[in-house]
Amino acid sequence: MIILTLNDGKLAEPVQQSMLVLVEDQNDNSPVFQPYQSTIKVPENSQVPQVLAKLTATDSDEGPYGQVIYKLQVEEGDEDLFTLSTINGQAVLKLVKPLDYEKKFLHQVRIIASDRAESASQINQAVASLVVQVIDVEDVGPAFVSVSPVARIREDVPVTTFVLQVRAVDGDRGINNPIHYDLMNEKDLFGIDSQSGIVFTKAPLDRESVKGGSYVLHIVATEQTKVTPRPSVDTTVVVSLLDVNDMIPTFKSESYLAEIPENSQEGVPVTFLGNSIAEVYDHDLGLNGTFRLRTEGDGGVFDVTPAEGINQVSFLIRVKNPARLDYERLKEINFTLVAEEVSSPQRTAQVPVTVHINDQNDNFPEFERNVYQVTLNENSSPGTTVVQVKAVDKDSGVFGTEGIRYTSLTGSIANELNLDPMTGLITVKKSNKTLLDRELSPVYYLTVEAQDNAGRGNRNSAQIVLILLDQNDNAPVFYQSRYEVRIFENEKEFVSPLRFQARDDDLKETVNSEIHYSIVAGNEENWLEVDNLSGRVKVLKAFDFEKLPISRSNPTSNVKQLNFTIRANDMGKPAKFSLSFLIVYVFDVNDFLPKFEKLKIGKTIREDMPGGTQIIKVEATDGDGSSPFNRVFYRIEHGAQDKFVIEPETGTVRLAPGAVLDYNVKPYHVLEILALDGGGKQSEKSCILNVTIKDINNKPPKFEFNDLENPGQLSSSSPPSESRGARGTLSGILSSGGGIFRAKVLENSPPGYYITNIRASDPDSNAVLNFKLNFNVSEARDERGILLRDVDLSQYFALDPVDGTLKTAGKAIDREMIESVKLAVVVEDIASATGPQRDYSVVIIQVIDVNDNDPIFRSNPYYASIPENTEEGTAVLTVTADDADLNRTIKYSLLPPKDDKGGVSFPLAIHPDTGVIEVTAKIDRESRDWLNFTVVAQDSGNIPRSRHGVASVILRVTDNNDNNPVFTDSISSIQVKEDAPVGTVVAQVVAKDADSESFGKITYLLDRTSSNGKFSVDPETGKISVAEPLDREEQASYALVIQAFDNFRYGYATGESRNAFKQITVNILDTNDQAPKFLEDDSSRDPNSCNSVTEFHEDVIMTIRARDGDDESTSNGWISFKIKSGNELGLFKLEQGKNIAKLVPARSLKGFYGNYSLTIDAMDGGNPPNVATKEFKICILDFNDQKPVFISPSQNYTIRVPENATVGSTILQVRAVDSDIGNNGVVRYKFRQEFSRHWEAFNIDSTTGVLTLAQPLDREKQKIYHLRIEAYDLGIPTPLSSELDLTILVKNIDDYKPAFTVSEFVTQLTENAPPEKERIQLPATEDRDDEDEEEKKTSQVCYFILPKLSSNNSLKYFLLEPVTHILLAKVKLDREKQSNHTLMVFATEDCLVDLTKINVANIEPSSLLKVVVRVLDVNDNSPRFTKKVFTGGVSTSTDYGTEFMRVTATDADSAPNAKLKYFIIHPITMSLSEGLSHLINNDNPLFNIDAKTGAISLAFDPQPDMKGHFVINVGVNDTGGLTDRAKALVYLLRDDQKVKIVVRMSPVEVRQQADMFTRTLGNVTGLIVNVDENFKYHENKDGSVDKTKTDFYIHLVHPQQNAVLEVEEVLKLIDLNIEELDDLFKDFNVLDTQGSTYVLAANKAAEDTKSLFLVYATGSALFLALLLLVVISLCFAQRAKYQRQLKAATANAYGSSSTILPRSGNVPNTNLMSNEGSNPIWMQAYHNTWCKEDSLR
Repeated sequence: MIILTLNDGKLAEPVQQSMLVLVEDQNDNSPVFQPYQSTIKVPENSQVPQVLAKLTATDSDEGPYGQVIYKLQVEEGDEDLFTLSTINGQAVLKLVKPLDYEKKFLHQVRIIASDRAESASQINQAVASLVVQVIDVEDVGPAFVSVSPVARIREDVPVTTFVLQVRAVDGDRGINNPIHYDLMNEKDLFGIDSQSGIVFTKAPLDRESVKGGSYVLHIVATEQTKVTPRPSVDTTVVVSLLDVNDMIPTFKSESYLAEIPENSQEGVPVTFLGNSIAEVYDHDLGLNGTFRLRTEGDGGVFDVTPAEGINQVSFLIRVKNPARLDYERLKEINFTLVAEEVSSPQRTAQVPVTVHINDQNDNFPEFERNVYQVTLNENSSPGTTVVQVKAVDKDSGVFGTEGIRYTSLTGSIANELNLDPMTGLITVKKSNKTLLDRELSPVYYLTVEAQDNAGRGNRNSAQIVLILLDQNDNAPVFYQSRYEVRIFENEKEFVSPLRFQARDDDLKETVNSEIHYSIVAGNEENWLEVDNLSGRVKVLKAFDFEKLPISRSNPTSNVKQLNFTIRANDMGKPAKFSLSFLIVYVFDVNDFLPKFEKLKIGKTIREDMPGGTQIIKVEATDGDGSSPFNRVFYRIEHGAQDKFVIEPETGTVRLAPGAVLDYNVKPYHVLEILALDGGGKQSEKSCILNVTIKDINNKPPKFEFNDLENPGQLSSSSPPSESRGARGTLSGILSSGGGIFRAKVLENSPPGYYITNIRASDPDSNAVLNFKLNFNVSEARDERGILLRDVDLSQYFALDPVDGTLKTAGKAIDREMIESVKLAVVVEDIASATGPQRDYSVVIIQVIDVNDNDPIFRSNPYYASIPENTEEGTAVLTVTADDADLNRTIKYSLLPPKDDKGGVSFPLAIHPDTGVIEVTAKIDRESRDWLNFTVVAQDSGNIPRSRHGVASVILRVTDNNDNNPVFTDSISSIQVKEDAPVGTVVAQVVAKDADSESFGKITYLLDRTSSNGKFSVDPETGKISVAEPLDREEQASYALVIQAFDNFRYGYATGESRNAFKQITVNILDTNDQAPKFLEDDSSRDPNSCNSVTEFHEDVIMTIRARDGDDESTSNGWISFKIKSGNELGLFKLEQGKNIAKLVPARSLKGFYGNYSLTIDAMDGGNPPNVATKEFKICILDFNDQKPVFISPSQNYTIRVPENATVGSTILQVRAVDSDIGNNGVVRYKFRQEFSRHWEAFNIDSTTGVLTLAQPLDREKQKIYHLRIEAYDLGIPTPLSSELDLTILVKNIDDYKPAFTVSEFVTQLTENAPPEKERIQLPATEDRDDEDEEEKKTSQVCYFILPKLSSNNSLKYFLLEPVTHILLAKVKLDREKQSNHTLMVFATEDCLVDLTKINVANIEPSSLLKVVVRVLDVNDNSPRFTKKVFTGGVSTSTDYGTEFMRVTATDADSAPNAKLKYFIIHPITMSLSEGLSHLINNDNPLFNIDAKTGAISLAFDPQPDMKGHFVINVGVNDTGGLTDRAKALVYLLRDDQKVKIVVRMSPVEVRQQADMFTRTLGNVTGLIVNVDENFKYHENKDGSVDKTKTDFYIHLVHPQQNAVLEVEEVLKLIDLNIEELDDLFKDFNVLDTQGSTYVLAANKAAEDTKSLFLVYATGSALFLALLLLVVISLCFAQRAKYQRQLKAATANAYGSSSTILPRSGNVPNTNLMSNEGSNPIWMQAYHNTWCKEDSLR
């Protein structure tokens, strides 16, 4: 207690104040051992275990400074002899193994007592040195009776100084022999008087040069006796040298190199590197060996601990000022470490220290740009560089730029790109298909992330905006695959304009989409020209129908077809193009006039010519190319005079029937003949026919022969009666002695080929000779002279009747069939007036052979076989060919195959004359097993050329056994486990033989001698298997000999089998068949014993050994140890060695006192392993080493207490825990009685820690109280304690709670943002209580989320920091799942409030803040069409631009990300179309779509005759480029195909539920149901509007046929399914279903029209009555005829059917597809003729 007196130095009374000074304990006392026996003698036959000594050390300090722990130090080799345990504060030294006097008779043991200072530098120690002397058990011998165990002398004593004296006596009773003393060791330093036993020094001593600072002298006392050997006894004495300050502190390293991370906190030690040993020693004792450690030259950055050391200490260099540890500013610090003695003289030692500052990852990677905007060609090839991003980091090494890795690339096309993690190079990934298509999306957004520390550290990201540049990757596409156009010849305009149209999906208004048109084929005559930009086609050169090629299929057609190939190419580089086809139909016009071949013709006729006789045939031609324009008609314009007529089609002029010519009246006639074509045009010039009338004659004509059989008679005429006599046959003609005609003709001569001229003469001047052949008596013979019958020679020969020219007719003559012909020829004077005047003769024609027949082989193909290796010259086959021509000399040749093997000469040849095929070279079946070739037969003809014939020869090569087996596997050695069961397949050998069949079949054999019967081989498969059990110890390897034979079955016995062999080495592997065994020295110990250690034990607890009988060179003999159970807390670990393990603490055992049973497995390395298990017991003893720790409050705390608090009221309950057990863990509380005496106003319960008010408070007297509460345990021997400072603020009565200035706070967080990245500061509160400055400083308001008043999972999604009032997201938020979160935040001054116990109803509203968190949208959702297929119909009466259907899509994102844009993806495909081709030709888009609403409207004017079904591909994208696609099916229908539905609902209600109506009706009927967009109020028949009803129209479509059903079919279908539709019709209040009102209106208009003509009906009554009678008559007449047809028409075409749907596959107007029961009549023609067209496609 200190009394302070204060005066002013004047007369005023002084003021006194007492102050209590509490002296806190410091660790300034070392443990002190109580007296103990330093030398312990132990007979060598003592029992173990045995307690040798119990030592007690005490420490005068308090707390942990006064607690003593013991540690045992023994000499090397004595570790297993002694143990030390602490029992009740005593160190108990035990002997656990027997001593051996003969091995060692003196053991020095040191027991170190240390107190429990918190740092190693403050630990004080005491050492007790014990000498354990082993007593030899002797019966006789001297014994020492006076021995000083320890003698202490200064190390600097002079020589001959007395040290000690020993005395021994004879151990035998009654005999006291003199004793002779000898010093057995250290004789250089010490000596002993042999009589007195005085030990003295002989040389200078040095304490530091001897271990432990003492010498153990071995002194032997020997009896002086005659007994041999003389008995003796020895002893040891310890000479302890007292220290003299003669040593200097010394560091164990000459310099120190260390490192420390930058930003290390205060107290963090540096890490020494290399061989640095952080120890300093001074072997002097006490103060002589005490030194201080400090640093110099480090600028106060470091300090060293401990600051003071004795003898030898390990030191740490720790951070003192962390502010300078910044790697970016300072890389290393060099300073000096100083050790200075505390005693005089203060000698010092210095050592340099270099501390490297290691860089830490305290900087983030920074990209060069936050946003990279790059361009890239679409469809870039794999490996194309997109961009190279680069980030830098201020840190060094892997923490800096060197360690930056580019770890992530995200975005919609990230999977299409490669990110090089090292360079940041982003390239196009190698894949078969890429999404880098500008036509899909022109812009993509990517995020690239960089992380330092080789991709495991801090991260940052940057955005990449990838703009795709258009590439010419889309070829133009024609809207039509084929164009057709019509044109008339000589015109330069098509019937309808022609324009080519194509589209290109590449970027518009660029060269890639700029389309040029051209004609690339078919326009060689430059008829057409196409505008390369617009595609419009014009005619440059008129077509001439007659010059165009004639169609082979329809040569007379008036239309000719020209085919052109058109190309549309873009202007990209390289350009792309597509082709289409143009068909031009050229129509013939009548642009030629008929033209006569001869304009003037003369003809003489007999005047007695009978009527009707043909006079002449005129011919005219027309140059037009088709009928009827090229058909010619004739008429006689002038001069006919009823005597001549002409056939209009043939031009044959005849004498008119009944006409009579009179030479005397008119000897000649001139006829003017005109020619007209089928187009009505006549020839420009007429033909003049001069007909001369000639008088009759009476002399017969005569032949002029070219060969005379009877030279004396050239010819003879015969009367008419002879014509059927001798002259009626060839023989008759020849025998009559007349001449003949001879001629020759080549076979195969073309029609009209001249043969010869038959000449005849008539003496009459007006004779008209007519030649003809009599085929009835003509004959033909073949080359053998055989008469050919049934040969129509008129097909081969023709004779001009006027000039007698003999020519070939239409059929060619084949000499091989006809070699000679005899034709009977007749000449007649047709001008004879006296009857027939004829002459007969024979024309003998010799047919000349032409080489027109190919030689023909008698067989084709030829088949044969030949064995391989056949000898050369062997005949294989003979081929023979025949030739029908006269040139029958045939030469044979051989054509080898084109793919002849490797150019090797073909091994066969053919004899050119005989056709014999022989072997010319070796034939190897393995090279070719078939010889397929061609033989050629060539004749010797040369008119017109020689000819040849070919035949195929297929020659199979049969096999011979000419190849040895060859092993193809690569097996040379295998390994087999010794426990492999019999039958186990260990390998499979494979051999191949190039031969076939049995010659190539391999049989495997095993040399049994090589396997000793242990293995076998499957002869078929070559699988080698175990035949008998294996034993590796019996034989470790085998050399197996495997043989492979071919043709073994049939050829082995006859020596016709070939073979090969191979050798395989089989190594037998050892198996794990021995289990480990714990060694006896560990396993034989008492199973109830426990290895006891304290909770501070750090060394080896025990050593475990085991062995395994398996081979130690393999893993089967390697043993590893594992703690199987009992180590759930992870306190222990095993340090593995070879078949040995040391059990050591895995971590500090502090606080884990108790008994533990560890089950340890010893497991070998086999597979499966063998395991031995044993249990070991470990006992960890508790030590009072844990101070109580305050947990409530956990730190110094300030409490505000209202000044009106009542005495005895609870202010606070403090709570501390102690992790010790027993009394060491029992906590008690008390006030530290500070001099301020503030504690007197309060009470604290020593057991519960409840703090209560002991005195009334008065804020005006005292506002603040400072209390120090001590929590202490009841530990023995020294309790430990902790302190807590409490500040009590006395404040006015708290009238007001913390109040928010606003009731609602709206904030925003971004969806998908990383957790805790965005931080929101909530508004502050105000406290209207009167607070002074001190209270304001300590006043604290905490915010909490009340989950009961907040959105679901609010605590899961959000984190609110109570003190800082920062709101964060704990997880990534998803706006699409929940866009808004409502949090109720509670503000309170009680920061330790338990929210679970709060009554929400009692909270003042002003202390609550409603926080609305709105999640900001990011574009992470693609738009989605509500349907994948939309259907709709449009009437042909709909106007241009009418919206008739709508496609809809949704986007889960919000605006502007959800702003949608609809578009049509061309082309629009059509099927079943009619009347729409002109729209396509005119580049009409057909349909438009509203980009905002998705409404589809018409882009053309439908016409009533139009039909079609359209497939529109529609797309939608959002602002971020995300897209979706769907289809819209649009059907063109007539108004009379709509069904009107009348419901009792408003149009708005119907529009809202229309989808449900169509979906339900569609499900019931199985059809597509479309609703028109026009919903309107019902119109009554009188024209009034009923707003309680709504009319809307539907139409139904067959889904497979895409055909719109007629109204009657729909209504009938509804009637059939009325039961299933009952609920639907009730829900919609359906009042009526009927046909479209458009039809009704049309009917009404028709009725009105009839009424207009009603007036006229009366006047026509009679006419109608008569007409009615006629109709009735016709009806009755046809009734019977149509009665059966009517019955068939009303019958089911295919039997009974319950559906009215059209049958798929029906073709209108035909019965081709009918089955049994089909309708036999022709129904009314189906008006949809486009069905027929579609069926032909």
